[in-house]
Amino acid sequence: MIFDYYASLTEQKACPKKVNECGLASGFADGCLVWSCQDKPRDKKTSDPKNEARKCYMKRASDLEDLKLPPDLNLDPGFSQLPDSSWFGIEVGFELLSPWYSRDDRPYHVLDNPVRKDRVFGVPFMSAASWKGLLRWACRMEAGLFDYLKKPGMKLDGWKDPSWIVHLFGNEKSEQKDFRSGALVFHPTWFDKIGFEVINPHKRKTRAGTQPIYYEVVPAGTTGSLRLLYAPLPGKTGNDKIKPVEVIANLVDAITALLETYGISAKRTAGWGAVEVKSCSLFHVKGCWFGQDAGSDEDQEYDPPEDEFKTLLDENGCPIKILLDENGKLLSKTQFKKLGDKKPYCTNTEFESFKDWHEKCGEEYKKRLNGAGDSERLRGTVKRSFDSLAELKTMLENARKGGGR
Repeated sequence: MIFDYYASLTEQKACPKKVNECGLASGFADGCLVWSCQDKPRDKKTSDPKNEARKCYMKRASDLEDLKLPPDLNLDPGFSQLPDSSWFGIEVGFELLSPWYSRDDRPYHVLDNPVRKDRVFGVPFMSAASWKGLLRWACRMEAGLFDYLKKPGMKLDGWKDPSWIVHLFGNEKSEQKDFRSGALVFHPTWFDKIGFEVINPHKRKTRAGTQPIYYEVVPAGTTGSLRLLYAPLPGKTGNDKIKPVEVIANLVDAITALLETYGISAKRTAGWGAVEVKSCSLFHVKGCWFGQDAGSDEDQEYDPPEDEFKTLLDENGCPIKILLDENGKLLSKTQFKKLGDKKPYCTNTEFESFKDWHEKCGEEYKKRLNGAGDSERLRGTVKRSFDSLAELKTMLENARKGGGR
């Protein structure tokens, strides 16, 4: 089947007049590849098929405007429905000040350096994995990685991520014990334009050009957006001993450094991948700690009950009657031991842990269970727009101080 497909493409010996973006992923791109592999004619006056195929591809790709994904597939979901008050989304809109490039993973292409494109729709994009890797590196730089590596004998293998970085990104793939995923979920960035750049290396002696190297790129002036979701697992903020507002403030610092200082493209040392931030939006459910009650400890310190604790609660979220004394308070450790066979399926240690949880989070759990907590928050998602990342950072600083906004 594959042989028949490429054999049929050998009939293409002229540049098609028009192609669509899907042709950049298959069909047209494959036809140009087969065309470029034809034998070079002996007649020097006849054009080289490889050069003709390359020129054809570059011309038709440059003519394409407003490359888009099919909207019906909803491949770029929004943050309109967030299921938990601890979740939020960040969207940073930017404009490229210089070309952006990331090499495509196709093994064969008519160009030596094609830009990364979707395998079906042919739209150039920056993958979610690329965003995660770059942003993890930027967070490490903010945490002092550069100063660490400047010390004699220090190597990257000896670096240990702080708890807030592990909380956001999880462990490295090489981790053998206590492996875990991070709280951040990244979305790819889709671009709508394709352009070309030429690098012409020169000989040092003659200072004459050797062989031009063509790069398929996303040109300067193209807009895009960084979109990520903060979705921690229940109880993880307490287990990791971190405060969400401080972690997110560090994350915003890393995003600012990555976009405004380091760049997001390959060949960053040549100046590629520089961007200018145009907008910044924060999405959260009503009543979360980003809102007017941002300084409240109620949302920040709430942990849902463990499965073992739910067996000690009734349908209204109150402790079962056998665990209460005559005054309606939880039994003491001694009173619980005296229950004997009447004790629920629970050890003494688990009961003490349950008491600690109930004292801290019992009332909030009852509110959420009866519809006075999260059900009110989940009625809608709030979008808050900022002129810059610095303004978002200021809001987070106010939340850290307990002043809200």
